Amino acid sequence: MHRLAVLVIIFVLTLFGSGCSRTEFAYRHADWLLEYQARRTVAANADQRDLWQPVLAGTLAHHREEELPLVIDYLDLASRGIGQADSAVDATCLVDAALLLYQQHARLAVDLSVPLLSTLDAAQIRHLAGFVEQRQEKAVEHYLNPDPEDRKTARQQRFVERIENWTGSLNDQQRQQISDTLVHIPDLSAPWLAYRSQQTDTLLEMLKTGTNAAALREHLNDWWVEMDGRSAEFNQQWQLAKQQFIHMLDKLNVTLTDKQRTRIEQQLSELRSDLASFLPAAQPPLYSPLVSVCAASAV
Repeated sequence: MHRLAVLVIIFVLTLFGSGCSRTEFAYRHADWLLEYQARRTVAANADQRDLWQPVLAGTLAHHREEELPLVIDYLDLASRGIGQADSAVDATCLVDAALLLYQQHARLAVDLSVPLLSTLDAAQIRHLAGFVEQRQEKAVEHYLNPDPEDRKTARQQRFVERIENWTGSLNDQQRQQISDTLVHIPDLSAPWLAYRSQQTDTLLEMLKTGTNAAALREHLNDWWVEMDGRSAEFNQQWQLAKQQFIHMLDKLNVTLTDKQRTRIEQQLSELRSDLASFLPAAQPPLYSPLVSVCAASAV
C-alpha cells in the first residue's frame, strides 16, 4: 500500500506547486504576490489596497497559525504512507485529506476576496470582466484543442509532466500505462470551464448591480468551497475521474523504482522543511481534522 500512497502524493501535491524553492518563495512573499494579483485582476488603487491590507495581514497570520500546520500534517501523513509498508495511510485517505486542505484554503480565498470586491467601481468591474474573459479564452485554447488526437496527446503529456515533477523521468512502460488508463478517465476540461464561466458571469452581474458583501460571500463560498451548481452528470463524472485516477496510480505503483521513490521522499522532506520554517515559534499542538478524514476513509 505504501507504493500506492507514493503515487497519490504526486496527485495531491500539485496543490502546493511544482518545486520546493518556488513554494518557499511564494510563501515568503505572499503579501506582495497577493497585492500584485489584486492590481492585476481588479486594478485595485492605492486607497483600496490600504483598506485591504489589514484583511490581508490577518488572513496570512491565520494561515500561518492554523492552516499551515495542517499542510505540515499532510506532508507527515504522506511520509508515513511512503515509509511504512503496513501503514493505514491509503489512497483514499490521502486524496480525501488533500480535498479537505483545498476547502480550507478556498475559504481563506473567499475571506480575502469579498472585502476587495465589495469596493469595486464600474471601471474596475469592467477591468475584471476583461481579465477573466482573457483567462477563459487562454484556458479554452490550452485544454480544448478541436483536434481530438492533439487534445488527447496534450492531456497525456500534462499528466506525465506532473508526475515526473516528483518522480523524475518515467520509463516507456510507465508512460504506456498512463496512456492506457487515461482512456477510462473522463476529460472534465469542457464541463469545468463551462461551470467556471457560468459562475464568473453570475459574479460579474452581482457586482454590476451592487450586491452586498454577504451575498457575494455566499456566492463565492458556494462556488469555490462547496462547488455547488454543477450538474448531476458533472458530479458523477468527477467521482468517476477521481476513482479511475486512483486506479491508474494503483497500476503504476508496481513499476515505481527505488530511485523514483527516493526522489519523492526527498522532495517531500525538503518541502516540509521549507514550510515548517514559517510556523510560529511557539506552535501549540492542534487537533488535526486530517486524522478524522483518514479514519472515515478506512470505514
